[in-house]
Amino acid sequence: MPAGTPISEKKPKTKKRKKIVIVCIALVLSLLGAGGWYILYGNPNLLSQTFQDIRQHIVGMYGSQQSYIYYPIDYELDITTVKGYMELDRDIHYKDGAETVMITNANLDFYGPDVQFFKRYFDYAINGDYAAYNQLFTEYYYETNEPYYSFTQQMIYDIEIEKLSVSESEKGVVYAYNVAYKIYRNNGTFRNDIGSDGAKTLYFELLESNDSILIDRITYYT
Repeated sequence: MPAGTPISEKKPKTKKRKKIVIVCIALVLSLLGAGGWYILYGNPNLLSQTFQDIRQHIVGMYGSQQSYIYYPIDYELDITTVKGYMELDRDIHYKDGAETVMITNANLDFYGPDVQFFKRYFDYAINGDYAAYNQLFTEYYYETNEPYYSFTQQMIYDIEIEKLSVSESEKGVVYAYNVAYKIYRNNGTFRNDIGSDGAKTLYFELLESNDSILIDRITYYT
């Protein structure tokens, strides 16, 4: 070796170590990328569902621990343009004893304030009017429930309300009802306890007091 030639015995090892590190990083990134691709493309609703969960940090009145795959949230959607929904039965079916009738705008005035109340209730939900919807509940209800901060227009159909009883209490007249309905292409912003086209019967108590009628209680059957 000529005099003055620098000694470089450790440089090849350093280069080799760098190459190993680069290969490892590339391998990890490849695995992460493949995993992410599988998750997102194998389940296309997952990303929108994740953002939806963030937006719905405060759950509404029907909050649930159950998990469903919801349709994407679209606050600009005019549900009257959805042909599949418009072909469904969107009227209220009211049962009182053995009699079941269909409630429409044409015959609504023939029924009492409790039945008329449900017409407003579903109109607000279907139109996505969460502010008006929040006004349909008593202060007692809000002692244990949160108001809505938003929800989209809801494609509600197969609506069934059944009057169970009418009674007097110290607060006023109490109307007890069973209520069930389905949501076409449910996006979870209004009901996150049911999937699309599913239904659960709820127990409603309406309180009529001081010339107004409001929801005082909603519970599930167990």
